[in-house]
Amino acid sequence: MTSTGPSTTTLLGSTARPPRPALSSGSIAALVAAAVTFNLGGALHPNDSGTGSKVDQLHDMLLEPRWYPSHLFLLASFALFTVALGRLVRRLDTTPVTHLLLRVMVVVSAVTTAAMVPHVLAPLGADSLADGRANALSAFMTIDETLADAPWALGIALLALVGGVSGDLGNRVTAVAGLVGGACFAAAALTIPFSDALDALFAVGGSGITLWALGVAAVGAWRRRTDQGAVRRA
Repeated sequence: MTSTGPSTTTLLGSTARPPRPALSSGSIAALVAAAVTFNLGGALHPNDSGTGSKVDQLHDMLLEPRWYPSHLFLLASFALFTVALGRLVRRLDTTPVTHLLLRVMVVVSAVTTAAMVPHVLAPLGADSLADGRANALSAFMTIDETLADAPWALGIALLALVGGVSGDLGNRVTAVAGLVGGACFAAAALTIPFSDALDALFAVGGSGITLWALGVAAVGAWRRRTDQGAVRRA
């Protein structure tokens, strides 16, 4: 008697996990470059003296010769993250939630990149802070930290969690790195205009975000190589 039930192939096909998305070589390169420049920007960033008012500390940092190279690396990093996220939106087949987060983060990252331009040039107005009083420059720096950098870092944390758990971007290990890194960086960015208490979290956050981007690139490259090997064997 001929069976009319579902075939073994059909059953296996219905339960098999869909292939995890692999990254293109351009997306991998953009993520790696973003991670490297982000880490360099953080490593070179001048530290405040920890004494005096926040305006005094900002004035001292603006006079540091490392300000320009540090913030040029950070500007390049945010721009590269924007490029990488944009490529992922267009080229990566992800779950709807990850896709939505990617679309939102492209906008957030672009805004953060634009806000970094006057941030880079802030030393040009350092003299206006010499008397220790807040002005338009210090007000902008506060807005930049709290309304641009912090939301960007929180977005990275959420994207790392959702993308890692779903397997769309990296895996559960990269999810932990991005979640911790993004949350720590956001906490430090939110509080730095008012307190030095969480400044140490910048290093933790920067390391976590760097590891997340490199991890996502590495997992994506491995999947790409695996897929290409499967095609050649077929």
